[in-house]
Amino acid sequence: MKQNYKIFLVIIPVIAVFFSLSWGRYFIPFSEIFKILIPLGGEYSNSAYNVFINIRLPRTLFVFIAGGVLALSGTSLQSLFRNPLASPDIIGVSSGASLGAALAIVIFHASPFIVQTFAFAGGIIAVILVLQISHIGGEHSLIRLILAGIIINAITGSCVSIIKYTADPMNELPSLEFWLMGCFNIITWRNFIVFLPIVFLGSGFIFLYRRQLNILSLGDEEAASLGVSVKKMRLLFIGSSTLLVAVVVSAAGIISWIGLIAPHIVRLLFGNNNDKLVPFSFICGASLLLVADTFARSITGGEIPISIITAFIGAAGLASFMSAKKKVGYEYGF
Repeated sequence: MKQNYKIFLVIIPVIAVFFSLSWGRYFIPFSEIFKILIPLGGEYSNSAYNVFINIRLPRTLFVFIAGGVLALSGTSLQSLFRNPLASPDIIGVSSGASLGAALAIVIFHASPFIVQTFAFAGGIIAVILVLQISHIGGEHSLIRLILAGIIINAITGSCVSIIKYTADPMNELPSLEFWLMGCFNIITWRNFIVFLPIVFLGSGFIFLYRRQLNILSLGDEEAASLGVSVKKMRLLFIGSSTLLVAVVVSAAGIISWIGLIAPHIVRLLFGNNNDKLVPFSFICGASLLLVADTFARSITGGEIPISIITAFIGAAGLASFMSAKKKVGYEYGF
């Protein structure tokens, strides 16, 4: 049965990629896509070629990888914190990025590239503050990390609310709100190329050391007794997850639920072994976000913010998970 699930999880992203390349306000038939990808003399329109090469292909590749790395981050943090409800938001990276983007949009009236830079820096700074606060007044621990994350999320959330309150309701506020709900309509080859090195760095570490997550999920004392440097590995996993989430959020805005729900779907199918959980979570997250993005730009004449669609998908997935007989994360108390 699990072998069938593996085949299913490999086929689904392939189908999702082709529909993402084809569907949208400008429909490109599958036949033309194959002619463009495999130039064997077949005819295709110049408009289809331009839309495919300059808009649809970089966006689809970006969305695929973005969904995958958000799921990777969620998987890593859920195992690290031994909490099935953990998501990238728990360490403050998304809220920090939101504050950075809000400052760039409303205070500095910045260009999209500067907004992305501010958002990325805001996410990194927020996590650094979480790590620093977690050391105040006692020994570093997972509970302190979670509490520090709550503090930073509250502070940055309040700051964003103040900025929204003072923003120009005709120009700045709509831009900020649209960014906060997430969208891929500004993704270009430039975004994709800048995005790749950070993705390789962060996801490469999680893939290479995914078996260490199994040991860390046993608890600090057990992991230390098995020879794992707990503080060092925890910091490296948090750093890798932070980089991945920050680079995605800086380019596309806040994308909810993918980092939470994708690992749960894979746990339901394959259990808690991170050796399988990490790669299949990447595939699942990539597929979910591709489906969400395809719907977001195909349902109406405009483009629906991506977090609206991912929230529906995440809520439906979580409801299905709750009703499943085999509960995900049973050992965590579910």
